[in-house]
Amino acid sequence: MDAPRLPLVLLPGGRPATAPNHRSHADLRVHPGGEAADLEEALAEAVETARLMRLEIERRIARALDAFQDRG
Repeated sequence: MDAPRLPLVLLPGGRPATAPNHRSHADLRVHPGGEAADLEEALAEAVETARLMRLEIERRIARALDAFQDRG
């Protein structure tokens, strides 16, 4: 029995267009699968995006810690 398909909805929010490393909605794409090369490309892109997100989170944490220490 297949699960019912839910519509995909892009929610508003995220970074403003002026933010560094901002990706527009046109930059986002869905890989429909198919050949192994397509899947490999999709995985490589996902890994790179995750790395960039991790770096951004680490930068934000470092800035927050610095700001917190400056107050103390």
